[in-house]
Order: sequence, then C-alpha cells, then structure tokens
Amino acid sequence: MSPSLNVTIIGAGIAGTLAARVLREKHNVTLLEKIGEGHELGAAINLGPNATRILDQYGFDRKRAGSISVGGTRTLTHEGKVIIESVLPDLKAQFGGDWIVQHRADLWNEFFTLATAPSEELGLAGQPAKIIWGAEVVDVDVESGDVKLADGRVIHSDLVIGADGIKSIVRHLVVGEAAFTTARPSGSSAFRFLLPRCVVDKVAPHLPVMDSSTPATIEIHLAADDLRRSIVVYPCRNYQQLNFGCLGLDSHIQLDTTESWASGGTREDLLRCFGDYTDLRPLLEQAENIKLWQLRDQDPLPTYIKGRTVIIGDAAHAMTPHQGQGGAQAVEDSEGFSLFIYQDVDRAKVPDVLRDFDRVRRTRASKIQNITRSVHEKKTAENMWKNMQYNFTYTGVRNCLATLNAGQEI
Repeated sequence: MSPSLNVTIIGAGIAGTLAARVLREKHNVTLLEKIGEGHELGAAINLGPNATRILDQYGFDRKRAGSISVGGTRTLTHEGKVIIESVLPDLKAQFGGDWIVQHRADLWNEFFTLATAPSEELGLAGQPAKIIWGAEVVDVDVESGDVKLADGRVIHSDLVIGADGIKSIVRHLVVGEAAFTTARPSGSSAFRFLLPRCVVDKVAPHLPVMDSSTPATIEIHLAADDLRRSIVVYPCRNYQQLNFGCLGLDSHIQLDTTESWASGGTREDLLRCFGDYTDLRPLLEQAENIKLWQLRDQDPLPTYIKGRTVIIGDAAHAMTPHQGQGGAQAVEDSEGFSLFIYQDVDRAKVPDVLRDFDRVRRTRASKIQNITRSVHEKKTAENMWKNMQYNFTYTGVRNCLATLNAGQEI
C-alpha cells in the first residue's frame, strides 16, 4: 500500500472543505484559509441531484444542515402570473439524488464538520484535515508542490488543490497569463438578501412558497423585457428564511463595475430596479442587509492541472447562477478526488491521476458553463429548464472516466 500523500488545499470554502472530506480518509490534508473562521455569508444555495447523490456518499447530515428537499418549480411573470408549474418526478429514482435548498453558511458548517471533526465521531478511517486560518498564500511551485505563505513558511505537498475562488491566485499559475484566466463581469448583477419567516408571515401570510407542509418550490419570476431581469425565490433553514436573488443587467442596476465585485446594496436601488414586480413588492420593501454581487463569467479553460497542482470550484469554472450549477460543480469536483482513494497513489503518480481528473471534470464543467451562458443571454421559461436532464445526470468521476475511455461523450 502506498504511503499517505501530503495534500494542501488552498481555500476553505465549499469546494475546499468538501475536497478535504473526500481525501481525509487516506491522506494527510491541510486546509489554508486567508480570512477568519466561518466566512460563508448570508445567502442561500440550491444543489441538484448531481450533487446530493455525492453528498449522501460522504455522510452529509441534512437535518444538521437545515436542508429542504425541492418538490416542484414555478415560473411566473413579474406580475405573478404563472407561466409554467411542475411537480417534480421521483428525482432520486431518476438521477440518484434529490434537489435541496439551504443557507450557504449551514452548508459550509456541515462540510467543515465533515472535513475536520474527529474520525471516530464520524465513523471514518484516517485523520481529520488540519486548518490554518489567516494563511495567505503568495506562491505555489506547481511542479514540486511547495506552497509559500506570506509569513515565510513553506508547506511541502504531494498534491496541491487551488480552491481559492473567483479571485484565484492559483489559476494563473496553472493556466498561464492569458486573458481568459480572469473571470470577467458577465454584464449582470444580483441583489441578494434573506427575509426571516416572521417578516414574511406579517407581510404576505400564507405565501405558498413558505408552506412547510409540502416539499419546497423554487420560484423564478421573469420580466418580459430586454433587461434580463428575474427574481429567484425559495425557502431555506427549515422554512425559517426566505431567499431572494434579484438578477438584472448592470446597465439597469447601474453597478459601477470598476468597484469591487461585491458590495452593499440599498433598498432604494432594489425597488428602482424591481419595484414593478407587483406580487413581490411588499416583500422587497422589507429587504435589509442587501448584498449586491457582480456576476462573473469564466471562459472554459484549456486545463485545470499543471504538475501536481489542480484548480477546482470557482477557481476553475466560475459561472453565473442562471442554472444553479455553481455549487453543484464544486461538489462534483470534490468527488473527483476519489481517484486518490480507491487506488494506491504515490507521489510519482499524482500528475497521472490529475490528468484523469482533468479529462472528466473539465469536459463536464465546461459544458455546464456554456449551457449557463446560453441561458443568461436568452432567459426564457423554456431555456431555464430545458437542460435539467443533462445538468442533473452525473454518475461520478470513475464511471465518466470509463465512458471516455470507451470513446463516448459525457
């Protein structure tokens, strides 16, 4: 049996922590995070069956994470008229997993627990991942695996994983200095906020989307204009919070793209942009702690790997939320590291295994990026849902590798 690898993961967000969970059973994992503890902010996320079937394999506790299973979708006009409404079939039977919605911070907390809790507590082999907070990475030798920190420390690694997000410093070390290595503004931005149940019940009692007696519904309210406006609404935290994502063109939102890609939003700007959403306006008028996010779009990259270094998550394939696949692709990436678990891999073999990882993950994630971009450019009720079959169908890295080896597409 090969000795355990020393794995360094740069970035302890959603992608990095779940990758640590996958690898900790057999290898020595160190997570490096530049900022402080518990850094996922207040927003919600949805994960389709392609992600949840993986989470089920790795001990994800839905009750602990406050997950809600999705039972249907509803697409409406900006005035609240239903365009398309559907009750979902048995997704677990069809795709191997269900569709969940939840708070991002709760998802991160669960992934962090799975990465760092004592092995005996989780019933796992191996050792928990070690986390170093406030660890600013200034350089990576992608061939040797040496990771240099701002304080002068050097961490020697057999495998380096760049999970350092949309502003990744590892990306250009892997891909090069070409222009496409930077995630650029997509032309759209999003106001994001949550409303507590007590506020929702006061303003809009008996709101169907907050009916906890039935599986959750994801609502998409589309405006019939050229501003690409939509509002995505769904519950999270066991129906105790209602999530809003209000998307539109930068030219309408009037976001200054020379500033930071994330900033505070105002209720006045929110209502200026979306005040004609008559059915939702009473709720929009209650918005507080609004975040305004510039949506970034990454061209598919020519590689995710170099030497013994690989990029995953938003560092590799940033995309807008128009198909809800950003988080799910990070989960798929993390499962890809099972290639280092089911077979013996020593230091010399790491680059070869990464080539298999890249063949599967880059092919799949790049196609999802292009699908998402096409929906962003032409947002209609039909376009929103027509790729669900492909998006939700993923059988894991080893099955996909076998499919590619047989000369078939994934």
